[in-house]
Amino acid sequence: MSESYPSLHLHTAYNPYGRCVFLQVIPKVLKTSEGKFTLDLNVHFNEREKSLLNGQIKFGIKGGELNLKVQQGKIIEPQLNSGNLFNLIESHDNSVVWHLISQTGQSAFKIDYSSPLAILQGIDESIKVTISYKVNLADISITDVTGLWRHDIHPNKHSILERKLAQFLWRERLSPEISMIKLATEIPETVEEINSPITVIEPEHLTNLSQLIDKIYDVNTNDILELLKIVDLNAQMDLAGGNFLATDLSGIELSGANLTRSNFRGANLTDADLSEAELSYTRFSGADLSGSYLSNTNLQHADFFRSSLALTNLIGADLRGANLQDANLSQANLSSALVEGAKFGNNEGMTAEIRTNLIEKGAIFL
Repeated sequence: MSESYPSLHLHTAYNPYGRCVFLQVIPKVLKTSEGKFTLDLNVHFNEREKSLLNGQIKFGIKGGELNLKVQQGKIIEPQLNSGNLFNLIESHDNSVVWHLISQTGQSAFKIDYSSPLAILQGIDESIKVTISYKVNLADISITDVTGLWRHDIHPNKHSILERKLAQFLWRERLSPEISMIKLATEIPETVEEINSPITVIEPEHLTNLSQLIDKIYDVNTNDILELLKIVDLNAQMDLAGGNFLATDLSGIELSGANLTRSNFRGANLTDADLSEAELSYTRFSGADLSGSYLSNTNLQHADFFRSSLALTNLIGADLRGANLQDANLSQANLSSALVEGAKFGNNEGMTAEIRTNLIEKGAIFL
């Protein structure tokens, strides 16, 4: 190996929420190839409990992006590939992005994972490498709340306050990245290990959050769209990843909204307009969607186990990989729907003609 290509050294390790997301990257020199390095990744995900106002919240991560960037060098081969966990979405000579997404219905990652990450080629002696994990609002899951409001709160109010807490946590603590590693060939005088957030929450922001919680609890409405206006959340953008367990959303108009990876288990969605919405990886098990509008909606990998889709408009819907076992499909309109890999079985309202048509289009009957 040429002495002009020394080893990579750790310069910065930013893991302020190490129990929630912890990155470790181990660099190795390829002794048989001049100027080449390998990177091995260790990553840990779990839920994290945190004090907030006069209570406690527990949160976890159920998605995000792993970014690899290289200066004064290039990426020879991205190696990270773990089936359903990591998905390579962008690859260039000096940057790679992997997308992580939880399984349908999974509230948060709870995993430890190790894998080769990439092979790098140094261009000169001063190669620099940054590995970061970034999340957006839809990737943050509030899994438990205690002490912030009384237990008799309506499910609609509960769901909106959880989304507001997720937004607050994201803006104040988890962006632009939740974890980051910096490596370089230059030997550092000291390694900067950051184990606490680099931002400070302004007291005014905490006061505003407390006042919003009280206002939502006391307001004389359970209408989701009205509640969203009060807490300044966008119905089209900010509900993705939300928990709408047992909510009453009958007749709601959310056409075109981003609701991916949300949980609507046991919810009342009768006559709801969700046409052209983004609902991939969303859980609807036990929900009532009778008479709802789901035309041209992305429902890939959605879970409709034991839900009611009676009289539902599913014209042109994308149901590839979805689970519709034990779902009530009485008079549901599946014309032009994409059903390759969708699972059916024990469906009320299923006729022999519809079954044959679905099988011809790639549906699976169990």
